[in-house]
Amino acid sequence: MRTDWFAVTPLGPGIWVLQDPIGRVVPEYDVSVVNLYLVEGARRAALIDSGMGLGDVLAACRALTGKPIINLSTHSHWDHVGGSYQFTERMIHAAEAERLSAAYDVEGVGPIRAAPATAKLAEGDVIDLGGRAITVWHTPGHSPGHLTFSDDRTGALFCADTCYAGTLWAQTDDANLDDWRRSLARLAASGAPALYGGHEEPAQPPTLAARVLAALQDALAGRSVSEPFALDAGTLKHRFGQFSILLRADATAAG
Repeated sequence: MRTDWFAVTPLGPGIWVLQDPIGRVVPEYDVSVVNLYLVEGARRAALIDSGMGLGDVLAACRALTGKPIINLSTHSHWDHVGGSYQFTERMIHAAEAERLSAAYDVEGVGPIRAAPATAKLAEGDVIDLGGRAITVWHTPGHSPGHLTFSDDRTGALFCADTCYAGTLWAQTDDANLDDWRRSLARLAASGAPALYGGHEEPAQPPTLAARVLAALQDALAGRSVSEPFALDAGTLKHRFGQFSILLRADATAAG
């Protein structure tokens, strides 16, 4: 397992992003990196998501902090939970906990090891890191148990695949567009100083959520430029400059 796999950048006091280069491995997914976030308190630290499992994420975290580390998963998609088995405390929303219990293979990537949840999270839960608290928001849409984590020290929201400036996946079987609309609206109204997304450039203004919401409405109404997405038959990629949205081809008619 490689120890030099992640690009690590400090984002502020006690916050680092570890970028997992998914674009090197499966470029057809149309995202270049997965963003993992290490948030350190006085007593312990939390790693938000764990990447593909190809690099030694625990070693990368140990180079940054000597405190005990818990793993908080925003959702159960393979590129966000592949390294979770390296941590003894693993937390995820109850709606997606079962998905961590079995190993499976991802074509072009390799095995994703089982990493059963040790605790299940819900809206309003608070994770105390010591002088720093992480509050759980349930923000479904990209997946049914998708979570956003709010840092009380900075006010930032770690919103993962609900909102980022890249190719947003909303065409999968477990996506729900009505839920996604509500979650985007919640992020847009949050007043957070920054949104830390699950892919591409990590820090974005909360206005991005409002722009993605408006773009989704345009795409569903047939007011966007789109093209077939080669990886997933029946999916259209709707382009909006800084970001794109993947939707099933029949979603426009469903609106």
